[in-house]
Formats: sequence, structure tokens, C-alpha cells
Amino acid sequence: MQIPVDLGAFLAFLAGLAAVILFGLQAWYDRRDVLLSDHRRINSAFSCVRCSLTYVRPRRREEAVCPRCGWNNVRLKF
Repeated sequence: MQIPVDLGAFLAFLAGLAAVILFGLQAWYDRRDVLLSDHRRINSAFSCVRCSLTYVRPRRREEAVCPRCGWNNVRLKF
């Protein structure tokens, strides 16, 4: 048994489905970008006073040891 479908209604359904998929993908990628930027934002940057090496350490830290010379440095504040 076949059900007759109007071509206009079918095309409207496809356009609506495409719009829902596009809006869903946009929301998913926006949420993903927010999570990635949060991950990058919680890193702390340091510049060694002794050897001038600039390096990054995960998490918010106020002090970190330089990987090159072992000097203890304070976090850069922008």
C-alpha cells in the first residue's frame, strides 16, 4: 500500500531536516570550541629569568621550575 505524498510537503520536510541537522552541528562545534578554549586558558606561561626560556605548564600555578636550567620562576601575568 502506497501513501501519496505531495512533492512540496516532501521538499519542506527535507529542508526542515537539513536545517535541524545544521543547527545541531553548529551547537555541537560551538560547545566543543568552548571546552577547548577553557583547556588552553587554564595553562600558565613562564619566562625564565636565568636562561630566557619561555615555557608553559598545565593548570594554574604561581611558580614552576625551568626545564632547561632548573631555576624557579613566577607565572607571567598579562
